Amino acid sequence: MSEKIEFYRYKDFEAYKLALAKPPQEAWLKERSLGGNRKSNYQPIEVIEALADLVFREWHVVDEKYMNVLNEIVCTVKINALPDYPGADFITFTGSASKDIQTDSGALAWEFPKGKKANALQYCLPAVRSDAVGCAFELLGNIFGRNVNREASNNFGFDLTYKKDAGV
Repeated sequence: MSEKIEFYRYKDFEAYKLALAKPPQEAWLKERSLGGNRKSNYQPIEVIEALADLVFREWHVVDEKYMNVLNEIVCTVKINALPDYPGADFITFTGSASKDIQTDSGALAWEFPKGKKANALQYCLPAVRSDAVGCAFELLGNIFGRNVNREASNNFGFDLTYKKDAGV
């Protein structure tokens, strides 16, 4: 009978928490124009999902809810994930996002769906789902871009190392 040997990315919960607190690498971040001279930094979904593949042994979107608010689609996702350290339990977390549903120029939001572009949901539904997934992971820690575009530094946080007799 052979012994089952398992390998884990993190040795324990503390190492996992410290990994989540690391800032995203500058090379992972992108910039988008918001119009005028305004810009916004973000971490693209392909990076977030690749990081999730590293941090978790497995993760799955287990529920999706969509709602139409005037000419926007709102999506909330629920994710179950198993951190990659010995003895970890599945965690559950959610994220929400919204996207405009493309309409003809001059269309009024309160008259929606009048003016809706044909096949608009074909493009914005996957986009809003991706944003919701990204928002869910952002809640977990800096590595997923939690502090990108906040006034705090991308590695903002407190010392997460565990110390004996460190009463709070």
